[in-house]
Amino acid sequence: MKQLFFVILLAVILGGCAGKSTGTGNTSQAATTSVANKTVTLAVEGMTCTGCENTISEAVTKVAGVSTVKASHLDSTAVVSFDSTQTSISAIGDAITQAGYDFKGEKKQ
Repeated sequence: MKQLFFVILLAVILGGCAGKSTGTGNTSQAATTSVANKTVTLAVEGMTCTGCENTISEAVTKVAGVSTVKASHLDSTAVVSFDSTQTSISAIGDAITQAGYDFKGEKKQ
């Protein structure tokens, strides 16, 4: 009799958990941690050497949400990949300006 009671109790407990999926809670978390990756080419004036490229790369990398920066003094550009939910082109431009260079906006292809 005790065994039958235990089996029924176990079935009730497990049955109550059957409708719950471990993935259910993760969908909202995935939605809040999703990123809106964007890559832009920015026009930057005032770079004359690879040292300038490094200075811009270091400054822009410090902006929250920026994942990669590739500055080129030969092209007067900085190609920046970032999460647009965390930062903006304007904030990246501010970092370039604060580093001592002229940010001219997004370069049109």
